[in-house]
Amino acid sequence: MANIILECSLGFLIYTYLLYPLIIWLMAKWFGKEITKRMPNQLPQITVVLCVYNSEKIIEARIRNIFALCYPTEKLNVIVVADGCTDNSCEKVQSLGLDNVKLVTYEKNHGKSYALSQALQNIETDLVLFSDVRQRFEEDVLQKMLPYFSDESIGAVTGNLLIEKSSGDPGLYWRYEKAIRKCESDYLSIVGVTGAIYMARTKLLPIFPTNVVLDDMYGPLSIIRQKYRVVYCEEAYAYDSGSLTLKEEFDRKVRTLAGNYQLFSLLPWTLNPFKNPVFFELFSHKICRLLVPYFMILTFISSALTNHWFGIFIFYSQLFFYGLTLLEYFFFYKKKGKTSFILSFIMLNLAALKAGLVYWIRPTSSLWKNH
Repeated sequence: MANIILECSLGFLIYTYLLYPLIIWLMAKWFGKEITKRMPNQLPQITVVLCVYNSEKIIEARIRNIFALCYPTEKLNVIVVADGCTDNSCEKVQSLGLDNVKLVTYEKNHGKSYALSQALQNIETDLVLFSDVRQRFEEDVLQKMLPYFSDESIGAVTGNLLIEKSSGDPGLYWRYEKAIRKCESDYLSIVGVTGAIYMARTKLLPIFPTNVVLDDMYGPLSIIRQKYRVVYCEEAYAYDSGSLTLKEEFDRKVRTLAGNYQLFSLLPWTLNPFKNPVFFELFSHKICRLLVPYFMILTFISSALTNHWFGIFIFYSQLFFYGLTLLEYFFFYKKKGKTSFILSFIMLNLAALKAGLVYWIRPTSSLWKNH
């Protein structure tokens, strides 16, 4: 029995991290859907949405970055939703004196999903570009993303978030994730966007439920259900500084991974392969990742109980791997503040393990932090 459990659990892990990326790469190569990209002769009006909370130190620079884009200023509109700000964020926005910047404000902080819903009520353009206040855009992002919308099958386009600096090295794992995302996009659609940079057809966007954690999946999946594609533009860059500490990244991952459980309860059709056009991608990329830590535990226990040479090899390999993780944590992260792919991998799976407990024990609304 231990051998069977070991084979099944190890097979699940191999599928999640190796076979699925290979399968989706092959599907993109053999069955990928072409996109007709063309810059419109007459540039459309575009609205940029920023949802902010107590961002007085960076809001002015963020708005100036938007108007520094290579796009006619008179065709850019910015909506700033001040989500219960208690600092001088609103005053900073008003002091700019820009006619095409609209400030939406209210007293109580409700979270980003509520702020997005308030923004949607004020958008008058056919296209909307979403971002967060702490990131900045490359100047040509609109030239890179806008041509996708000449294809009527495209409902939304997400850009490429680059991490400029952090205490660790997210490079390898982040490149791995983006490679999978590109293959999913080339094949049909990605299941979630980067909240820091994505553009959508306004008419396709849903009204976000209050306190939904993963608005960057809720919106795209709602668009996909309307038979539109959500794709990835690798050449449209936004820049972020990344998390400062491993604990900060861990807490963020717990919150977002717990948000997956909430998403499935809000959109139960996503779990139905007959109703969800991207069920295969959602299951393989998102659901399997939530289950990985449980299969890692099964792999460890079953390999410890087997007498087969292969099981013994797997058991001692895991001991070495976890020992190396502890060594890196205490001697590299604790002393030098450096993280690695191994630490990031273990942190992510510990976060996935905790996320399930957090969702069922704590109210989901408590997962939201002021943004």
